[in-house]
Amino acid sequence: MSDLKYRVLRLDELTIQRNHNEDVARKLRTDGVADSQTLGIWLPMMGVSVNVVTIATNWTGEPAAPAFNDDRIVSVRTRLFDTLTRGQEPCTRDGIYTHRWFTVTPDNVGPLTQNSIEAWKSSEVDTEMRVAGFWRCRELNADGSALVLMIVYYPDLAAWDASRYWKPKPAGQEQPNRNVWGGLFAQRRDILLDSLVTVHRPIL
Repeated sequence: MSDLKYRVLRLDELTIQRNHNEDVARKLRTDGVADSQTLGIWLPMMGVSVNVVTIATNWTGEPAAPAFNDDRIVSVRTRLFDTLTRGQEPCTRDGIYTHRWFTVTPDNVGPLTQNSIEAWKSSEVDTEMRVAGFWRCRELNADGSALVLMIVYYPDLAAWDASRYWKPKPAGQEQPNRNVWGGLFAQRRDILLDSLVTVHRPIL
């Protein structure tokens, strides 16, 4: 991790008064969070309440507690994550971002990370997926399992679909390395206890 400037991610999920989420998200983009880099601000597309705004901030040291000054924010859920790999560049592309949540035993966080890094070498050549980062939640789940967050950019849902290794190869796409990254993703699946994905659009 010696090459990582930002070692901690603070993920804030803000519940907003109805019909105000986009206005709040844009204010957050303008204001930023002091002493941090804004990794991304997202509005939900799939799997998350329409009244939620998600903001992720990068920190070189321990993050400050959230202190949002907006009466339209009803509640804030904050979680801290240690950076496993990548996660240094803001999510500023127009398209969609998936937030993939992996549940594994704590001893499998390392293998999960190394497997993913190896798979990205070829999957990012063959597809339009671009992995923004990989982080481990500091809090264990109630059953003692670990939670790992992966944020991935795609131009659209069609590009997301084209990177599903378990589906037939998309018509008209070469994907010469599909067996390599597909095999690695299959190995990754074998060590997972659970997995969940939500889809978001960025506020740029």
